[in-house]
Amino acid sequence: MALTRLSLAHFRNIDSADLALGRGVNLFFGVNGSGKTSLLEAVHMLATGRSFRSRQHRAVIQEGQDTLTVFGLLDSGFQLGVERLRSGGGRIRINRAPAESSSQLASCLPLQVINSDSFAALDGGPGVRRKLLDWTVFHVEHHYAQEWKNYQIALRQRNALLRRGKISADLMDIWEQRLAESGNRVDELRRAVFTELHATTSAFIRELPDSPLARVEMSYRRGWRKESDLRQALVESRDGDLAQGHTRSGPHRADLRFSVAGEAAQNILSRGQQKMLVCALRTAMAELVRQRNQKPVFLVDDLPAELDEDNQSRFAQWVSRCASQVLVTGIDREATSRPWLTLASPWNCPTVFHVEHGRISAESDRPRNLME
Repeated sequence: MALTRLSLAHFRNIDSADLALGRGVNLFFGVNGSGKTSLLEAVHMLATGRSFRSRQHRAVIQEGQDTLTVFGLLDSGFQLGVERLRSGGGRIRINRAPAESSSQLASCLPLQVINSDSFAALDGGPGVRRKLLDWTVFHVEHHYAQEWKNYQIALRQRNALLRRGKISADLMDIWEQRLAESGNRVDELRRAVFTELHATTSAFIRELPDSPLARVEMSYRRGWRKESDLRQALVESRDGDLAQGHTRSGPHRADLRFSVAGEAAQNILSRGQQKMLVCALRTAMAELVRQRNQKPVFLVDDLPAELDEDNQSRFAQWVSRCASQVLVTGIDREATSRPWLTLASPWNCPTVFHVEHGRISAESDRPRNLME
């Protein structure tokens, strides 16, 4: 999938923009604060229904405006639209019809984001890494979303019973059985995809110069003790869960671990090596989706600030193999373009835009306007 057209209105400091995007690289350059990251943020909202910088829609809507809109046209012919209201709520539409949930957007336009927050995958909490795995499973195993939804329903019911204090044993047994059944299915899907993800990430790492990165081990923690099945773990932890008021065992506590010789990877690797590990992981995620005939779009915010030139070039090569398109930002046009120029077409011919005070203008020959 690739975006051929992007239109937005009243998104942060961007009053309006209507862009015809190219395949391969779309490069947005301008000084800090000009609106480059806001543009990527708008694409993220188009694909997920939310910003990657704020959970509050009000913070994203341009000052003095009551509504923001983002519209995108995909090369598949699909039309995506998101509207958010300052008063709360809004609309999500796919091909001009109401969407049931934001997960439908994600199915149409899989995204990978590389920005300063991406590197929290190592030193962030388990929830950060769990989301990375779940993104991959969601796009690789299309019935995963329903399995995860079933698990969440059962989890909420068990937690409600725990908070009630006086528990009906029969009712608790019912929900624990449902929780265990759905939880085991979630775990099976995660474990299968993790095996592929581990192998693919390792393959990317082997392309890098020899360093401690070559000794990185990835492991998957399912969220309860290895020696117990989930139903048994729930029964054994019931008293403790009752005291805490929530369920402490299950796939919602899963995690990915990265280690070198038994030590946490972030304690061994340099900052640059940590960034390349995360880039390898995220590119491997995209590669697994590509193998299922759906190439993701990458949003890359200020790559020169995050990686040195050699690693920028390696990352650009990886992305060109598994992505349909990349939107990349930077302060300097030449420096931001350089990693892509040695690649094969269309990656070596960026479509370039200048961003200044929230205004976006094409700097290269503009692709054909789809409305003409």
